[in-house]
Amino acid sequence: MKRLDAPAYASMDLYDESVAGLTDEAIKVKFLHNRPTVLEAYQRFDEESVTKTWCNLPRAAHGKPEAIVLGALSKKELVSLYDDGVVKSKGKSRKIYDQIKLAAHDECPYCGGMGEMGEDGELGTADHFLPKAYFPTYAVLPLNLVPACGVCNKGMGGSFPTDENLQPLNPYLDEDQFFLEKWTSASIRHEVPLVVDFEARPPVGWPEKDQQRVKAHFKACKLETRYRSRAWTELTPLISQRKSTLSKFSSEQFREHLLVIANEPNLPINGWKRTLYSALAASQWFCEADFT
Repeated sequence: MKRLDAPAYASMDLYDESVAGLTDEAIKVKFLHNRPTVLEAYQRFDEESVTKTWCNLPRAAHGKPEAIVLGALSKKELVSLYDDGVVKSKGKSRKIYDQIKLAAHDECPYCGGMGEMGEDGELGTADHFLPKAYFPTYAVLPLNLVPACGVCNKGMGGSFPTDENLQPLNPYLDEDQFFLEKWTSASIRHEVPLVVDFEARPPVGWPEKDQQRVKAHFKACKLETRYRSRAWTELTPLISQRKSTLSKFSSEQFREHLLVIANEPNLPINGWKRTLYSALAASQWFCEADFT
């Protein structure tokens, strides 16, 4: 939904810093000994990123924390490296983690800024694009950490599709078309109260895989209901304006007013606001409606 620059860290930076901060010398030595194997796995991640086939990466079995999943490292050890070596750290690894979250500038890239990123000084959450429950190998890979609002983080869940056509969008690594071309749509139902329906409607010229992916992403982030709820907070004051300060506008002038926001380049092209205003401007009924 919103493009993010890739984290300005080498693939092994967070791994090295989190390992360096461990106080248990035995486990630190174990992580250092397995570093070459981790590096190979990260290179495999880069390879699958080229083809957008992250679903092909090896998965750990559900549960079984003691299972060995990478070199001599267990699933539990790899997950703990993230939990203890990064999130709970007070050292450089935590600073890297916070910088990754801050890069979103308080706008969740998964939903185009729908969800709150944090309150009272919090920095929001960092979603594991490949969930650490199944891909513990990538628990501290910077490219696998995406700043996200709580709703999208939860919506992505602890699983990841096995079908490449259903993979969610990656704000760092996916093609520009997902962030620069319009693939969300809305329609206005002429009811009282007014109803706005949102859906993913990718361009027909897109490859079938890309069309399926945006539809899956739209569903995973629960954008239909979230966009609709946000639309109501916008429609009430807009209709009040139409009845007062904008009452002298002709239907065509009112449409031009709506198109200003529908085409606002500083808003995500597939975000709720531009999608809503595009639909309102396209509705002859809404532009001509007498709300008095």
